[in-house]
Amino acid sequence: MSVIAKPVAASRAVVLRTWPAGESSVVASLLSELHGYVRVIAKGARGARSALRPLVQPGRLVDVEFGLRPDRELQYLKGGQLSLDPLLVTNSLERTAYLLSAMEIVDRCRPSDAGEARLFELCRRFVEVLSSTDAGGEAPLFYAFELALLRVQGTEPVLDRCVVCDDNLDEPRAGLRFAVGGGGVMCGQCAAGAAHHEARPLGADLLSRMRALAGPSATIDALSRRSSREMGILLHLFLSYHLPGYRLPASLDLLRAGRATDIGAPEPAPSKDEAS
Repeated sequence: MSVIAKPVAASRAVVLRTWPAGESSVVASLLSELHGYVRVIAKGARGARSALRPLVQPGRLVDVEFGLRPDRELQYLKGGQLSLDPLLVTNSLERTAYLLSAMEIVDRCRPSDAGEARLFELCRRFVEVLSSTDAGGEAPLFYAFELALLRVQGTEPVLDRCVVCDDNLDEPRAGLRFAVGGGGVMCGQCAAGAAHHEARPLGADLLSRMRALAGPSATIDALSRRSSREMGILLHLFLSYHLPGYRLPASLDLLRAGRATDIGAPEPAPSKDEAS
């Protein structure tokens, strides 16, 4: 028997996604504050009385201890405590769907190791703000999260000037379009003189709303159903085109299919090849 102590790490983390393993265990992907992305196996965590069960629920902020052996792809989750559950007080369909969708996107589209610290802070803040967001504010908060994720990845859309002529677009204008492949907003003149089949009409009010949600100090205001739907589609198209590994999160797809009057879940959109 080895008497050498096995390395153990302790860190705050956000639970991104989970999968069943064996008869009673759970595999979870964590984004930790101190050690970046880690996959752990929680033995027996599907049992109702397991102390590990609360630590492997997607979207929760946890303080955990886990093995840290570089020769293992799966580390053993040893214990910890739940720090924040954003669904504890309010557990609506919208809140659950947007929480799980944000975590799924992060799990699929993680940046390089250099960006994981910023990504953890983004996820932590999202979970904290969602916990205190009033009903109906989940969609704009989710869109602010998507825009912030694009900023962390270095692929955020250009919203303050034309991506073709670089003209300033501070003043309201007619004929604006959102060029998915072009990387952001196009003025009416450039849109009329170029073949951008993937460019979609963009009203001045919707552009103003997107700008309010972008940037480090996002303003989270309620959106009308129409504005929320249009913004959801635009961001879905942009993420599909610019973020490797992205696809419509399963929770958003279920929300769209399950509620004909949902707020924010985009309709099926053209693929990257169809948009080009």
